[in-house]
Order: sequence, then structure tokens, then C-alpha cells
Amino acid sequence: MFGCNQFLHFSRSTRESTPCSLIGAAGTVSTPGSTTRQMSPEAAIQRSRNAILRNIPTAREIEEFFARAEQSQQRLFMEKYNFDVANDVPLPGRYEWVRVMP
Repeated sequence: MFGCNQFLHFSRSTRESTPCSLIGAAGTVSTPGSTTRQMSPEAAIQRSRNAILRNIPTAREIEEFFARAEQSQQRLFMEKYNFDVANDVPLPGRYEWVRVMP
């Protein structure tokens, strides 16, 4: 029915949830369709720490990320306002910059 105004109705009283059969006790690791094995709390904590540490970027990666973002912002500002904020000098263009002494 192309061109018809049909609206889908979604009830706010229902929501998707995890089936109770997939929810395990603390300290257990389960995969749907497999057997459940007990894991000591210490092993579970260590496993989650290792997973977190694998995804943490290094200080160098963080610095490079923000440096690229800052350079991009400086370039956009220079193009818009013809002013080099890194060197604190006006550039030729649309605006005329006048130095004001406080």
C-alpha cells in the first residue's frame, strides 16, 4: 500500500528482556545452548579486568586523537574568521583584525 498513511503502534507497557533461563547466578558464565561452568569470583574479576584493559587506549593514542581534533577545529576557525589562533596572527580575508591593548 504505497502512499497510505499507516502508523505502527508500539505499546510502552512491553519491552524486550533477557529470558529467565539465560540469567545465571553471580560467578557463573553461561552461553545459550552450552553447559554452565562455575568460575571463582577472583577469576571472574580478573577476566573482566583483562577485558577492560584490552580496550583502554594508551596515553599516546589519546594525545594523537585530541591533537587531530584540535587541529581540525583550528583549521575551521582560520577558514571562517581568517585568524591563526596557534600563532595569534590575523590572516588576509573577510575580517579586519585590530589589536586592542587592555
